[in-house]
Amino acid sequence: MPPSVVRIGLLGCGVVGQGFLTLLGQRERLIRESVGAPLKLARVAVRNPGKSRGVDLSGAHVESDPLSVAKAEDVDLLVELCGGESMLEPVRLALRRGVPVVTANKSLLALHGDELERIAAESKTTIRYEASAGGGIPVLQALEHGLRTETCNLLVAILNGTTNFILSTMERDGRDFAEALQAAKALGFAEADPTLDLSGQDTAQKLAILVRRAFRTDVALASIPTEGIIGMELEDLRQADRFGYTVKLLGVAIRHPEGLDVRVHPAFIPKRYLLASVRDEFNGIYLRGEATGSMLFYGKGAGALPTAQAVLGDVMVTAREVVAGVKLLGSPPNHKPETRVPLDRIRTKYYLKLLVEDRPGVLAQVAACLGSANVSVAQMFQAEGVRGEASITILTHQAVDRDVREAVKGIAKLGAIRKTPRAVRIFDL
Repeated sequence: MPPSVVRIGLLGCGVVGQGFLTLLGQRERLIRESVGAPLKLARVAVRNPGKSRGVDLSGAHVESDPLSVAKAEDVDLLVELCGGESMLEPVRLALRRGVPVVTANKSLLALHGDELERIAAESKTTIRYEASAGGGIPVLQALEHGLRTETCNLLVAILNGTTNFILSTMERDGRDFAEALQAAKALGFAEADPTLDLSGQDTAQKLAILVRRAFRTDVALASIPTEGIIGMELEDLRQADRFGYTVKLLGVAIRHPEGLDVRVHPAFIPKRYLLASVRDEFNGIYLRGEATGSMLFYGKGAGALPTAQAVLGDVMVTAREVVAGVKLLGSPPNHKPETRVPLDRIRTKYYLKLLVEDRPGVLAQVAACLGSANVSVAQMFQAEGVRGEASITILTHQAVDRDVREAVKGIAKLGAIRKTPRAVRIFDL
C-alpha cells in the first residue's frame, strides 16, 4: 500500500530552506495532486533551534543534530540545504539507509558526487541535485532524461551570478571593479565575503558537477585550472568592446581528439555569441551535442526562490517514486576516466594589456619576447602617451597557452614595463 504521506527531513533553514518551505506551503494542493500524497515536514536540523524564522516550523521536530535527522525512522526523504562538506556524513548515512536525498550542496557534490551516487545505487535509492549547478535552470534534468544518450563535446557556461553582475555593471555603467562589487553586495548578489565567487572556485565546483553529467566522467575539483576576475579593470572591458568582445567568467569543457579540456577563467568572447547576451545575475549554459547540435540554457543561477524551485522539482520527482514504491531509476555511475589535456597545451588567442615607457625601441622588445615564444600578433592598438607612459593593447593569433604565458613573463621583466601585464584568454571557437 502506498504511503498516505511523504515525510521530509530538512537540514538547514536559511534563505533557500525558507524559500523551499514557502513554495511547499503555497503549492500544497498542486504538489499533492502531482505526487499522489501530501508532503509533510517531519524534522528540521538547524544550528540554533530557538531562533525565530520567517516560516512556520511548529508542526516539525526541530533539533540541532543533522545526523539525528538522517537516521530518523519517520523521515522518508532527506532534503539537505546546509551546504558545505560537513554534510557528507548525514547524506552518506541517509543514502546507506535507503533514504533518498535531494541537495543543493555544490561543494559536497563537486568533491564527493561520484561516491554518493555509487552509495545511492548500491542502496537502491537516489540522490538528486538540480539546484547545485545553475540554480533554477533545469539543465541536470535535461541531461539526465532528454539528453541521457547524447554525446556532448562542448560545454561553455556562465555559472556565477555575482561575477556576471560585476562584469555587466562595469561594462554597462562604466564603474570600476570595487564600485561594481559594492553594488553587487548592496543588491544581495554578493556575499559579505565574496572570495569563493571572485576566485572562480564557485564556478569550478558547478563545472565539475556538470561535466560529470554531460561528459559522463568524474573530474577532480582540484584538477581544474581556475582563475577568477580579481584584478579585472574597467579598461580591460573597454578594450574588449573596442575589438568586438565582451568579458565573462567561463567554465569550459571541450572534448578534443587527444582528451578532455576542463578549465575556469575570465575570457573575451565575441558579442555575436549567445552567451555574450547573458548579463547581470543570470547564468547561461551552452552545450553542443552530436545529435542535438547547439543548445543554450538560460535563467537565474541563484536566489532563494529560483533555487528553491529547483529543490522542489527534485523533491516532487523523488516523492512520486516513494509513493509508487520505485526504489531505483538508474544504475551505478559508469564514469570512464578520460585523458585530460593540460592547460599548458591548449591553443588559444590572448588579449594583452601593457603599460610601458613611451620611448623608442620598447615595442620592438615586446615583439621580440612574443616572437621568441612563437606567439604572433593579430591586432595591436597603442594609445597616445601620457606622462611619459604608453598603453599598448595586443590581440594574439592562436598559440599554445604555455608559450603565451612564458612570453608575458618575459615582457614583465623588461625595464620599460611600468605595470604587471594583463593577460586574458579569448574564447572564439
